[in-house]
This record gives sequence, C-alpha cells and structure tokens, in this order.
Amino acid sequence: MPRIDDYKEALRIAKEKLAVANVHHLAKLSGGSTELNEDGSIDIRLTFLNQPCTIRVNPTTQEVSIWGKSPEDEISLTDQILIAHYVLNASGEPATGEWITFRDIPDGHFYYDAFQRRARDPFLKAFGEEPELFAKVAPMIGGSLADDIGDITFVFQVFPRIAVKIVLWRGDDEFPPEATVLFDRNIDTYLPAEDIAYMSGGIVYRMMGIARSLKQR
Repeated sequence: MPRIDDYKEALRIAKEKLAVANVHHLAKLSGGSTELNEDGSIDIRLTFLNQPCTIRVNPTTQEVSIWGKSPEDEISLTDQILIAHYVLNASGEPATGEWITFRDIPDGHFYYDAFQRRARDPFLKAFGEEPELFAKVAPMIGGSLADDIGDITFVFQVFPRIAVKIVLWRGDDEFPPEATVLFDRNIDTYLPAEDIAYMSGGIVYRMMGIARSLKQR
C-alpha cells in the first residue's frame, strides 16, 4: 500500500514534468484547451468525470496547480496525480471502438489482483445484489446507459479521451452476480496499468459513496 509520502513524490515529479512541457501540445493531445493568463501562466482546461478541472502551469516560476471548478475546489492528491499523468501521457490517439479487459492491457497482469480488489470486487459487493441501485447512481457521476452487453451497463467518460464501461450481470438461482470493467484498446496510450486500476476504483468508490448517502436518507 503506497504511503502518503509516495503520492506526494509522484505528484511532485509529475508537476516537474508539466512545468517544462509544451502545454499547448499536451492540451491538444489530451482533448483539452488552453488559456493564457495575465501573469504569463497557462491553464489547461479539461473534464474529469464530466466535471471541469484545470492545470495551471507558470513557465517562469515553474509552479503547477491542479483544481476542480475553481481554485477553491480542491482535488484529492491521488486524483491530481491521475489528471497529471493523463495529460503527460496522452497520445491523441482516437478510440478504436474495441473494448478490452484489464488483463488485455500491457502489464495488466502485474496489477490484476490489485485491480480486482480496488474496482471489480467492491463494485460487486455494493451493487451485485442491488442492480437497480447501480442504475440509479451511475448517471449521478455522468454514466451513460449502454445496451450492447450485460444486463445493466454504463459508460463513464472519465477524461476527454478515456471512457470506461462497467458491465453488471444479474444473479439468479444458479449463478451469482458477475461484473467486468472494460476499456478501449488504446487505453495504454493514455495511462499506465497502475493508474488505470486506480481510475477504475475511483469510479466505483464514487458510486458507493453516493449509494451510502441515498440509503441514509
């Protein structure tokens, strides 16, 4: 389990790379846009789970800040790392339309157990026996209903060029509920396997948080 110091170091390294990068080029490849500020800093504006976020890079001072809807809208340390890594790694490659599992991702087998524990298993525990709850909370974080596979399936546009599909099959008298998380085949041109696992878990835990709030009402 990474320590908080490990996360801080990962973010520091990512910000160092952003500070000296071609910000306009990164924005183009990641599907974002740029805005020049009066102090010479440049904002990369993009969406993260259908919510606006900003990376501000000051080439003169080499300061980098990441926030949500406004500078006062703080983003968690781990989400800042994910956003920074997405922008730094973005290839600009279009979606292939071919969905693959985590095992099919290069190096995915190294992180497969962690991926299962972080994303699929918690999802099944929270929604396997309550598929209607999944159908209710998924749209609350921008999920779009799909009907090409499974019993209940939603596609989440995590970043402008990254979509994640979560598929749930209802259980019956013979088989327990089952679920899978799918990605476009080009996913590895935007994020490494470890970040993909974290990103998938982030979607699941957001839905779980909303589900808990709904049950407490």
